[in-house]
Amino acid sequence: MKRVRSYILVVFVLLYLAPLGIRPLMRPDETRYAEIPREMLQTGDFLVPRLDGLRYFEKPVLGYWIEAGAMALFGENRFAVRLPSALAAGVSAWLLFLLVRRFGGGAPEAAWASFIYLTSLEVLALGVFNVLDGLFSVFLTGGLVVFFYADREERPGRKRGFLALSGVLFGLAFLTKGFLGFAVPVVVIVPYMLWERRARSLVRVSWIPAAVAP
Repeated sequence: MKRVRSYILVVFVLLYLAPLGIRPLMRPDETRYAEIPREMLQTGDFLVPRLDGLRYFEKPVLGYWIEAGAMALFGENRFAVRLPSALAAGVSAWLLFLLVRRFGGGAPEAAWASFIYLTSLEVLALGVFNVLDGLFSVFLTGGLVVFFYADREERPGRKRGFLALSGVLFGLAFLTKGFLGFAVPVVVIVPYMLWERRARSLVRVSWIPAAVAP
């Protein structure tokens, strides 16, 4: 099993990390999402996003902060601005591995799930492209995975902890891409609880994430 996980890590490095600095940044998206954090680093103003000196409030600031951090560590280059997207894909695959290993059959199935995820065309495209969708997706994925852990947890203390963590992750999704960070969990969790015939417990299990997320 360790060998299989090593193979998946090699796949991640070859498909996601190795190509990051090869091709030029594509206009308009990649250049825009690279320039805004670059200007944050240049001006020292991390509260007001700016594009070519003009205030730019299309998206919340968290994604820009993360990309600015990558640029501060690795320099103002193509590898740095695309690295958060690649790491987001890797973390999402790891979360999927944990979920399937715990609830979906064991480690072999979990390894296959992660491999299939990492080699999916759309995941790969977003994982090597400088946009905020990958970061948004990993926070949503993390929140939903942790919520499912909470739903299956019998110990009250751990259940509340998982619920609170899911709320934090949904809040980070909101700070990355706005209202969808709250809308997507609602349209996933509510039908799931109704499918499980636990509509009465929906309010009881959702108030903690709702209170923590803002």
